[in-house]
Amino acid sequence: MSEQQNSYRYLEWRPHRWRKTPYIKGRRIWVWHILEQMWANNMTPEEIAQDFGLPVEAVYEALDYYEKHRELLEAEVEEERRRLREHGINV
Repeated sequence: MSEQQNSYRYLEWRPHRWRKTPYIKGRRIWVWHILEQMWANNMTPEEIAQDFGLPVEAVYEALDYYEKHRELLEAEVEEERRRLREHGINV
């Protein structure tokens, strides 16, 4: 486990063919899902934590991860969109 991975309490890295960004520990929630919902619905970290049933610290960790690894996360989101379009799903 890398030093970066050890620095987060609520994020965990899982084996994936191409995705390298973390999930919320113990949940099937990718970091991007938290952020996307928060921004799309104009919610505060406290509101999104309540909505997802998470500690607010988990949301702040997701935000911290995004700020430090924005390019990687955005590239993975674009890759996911590309893969969906290949399967006829418009996003």
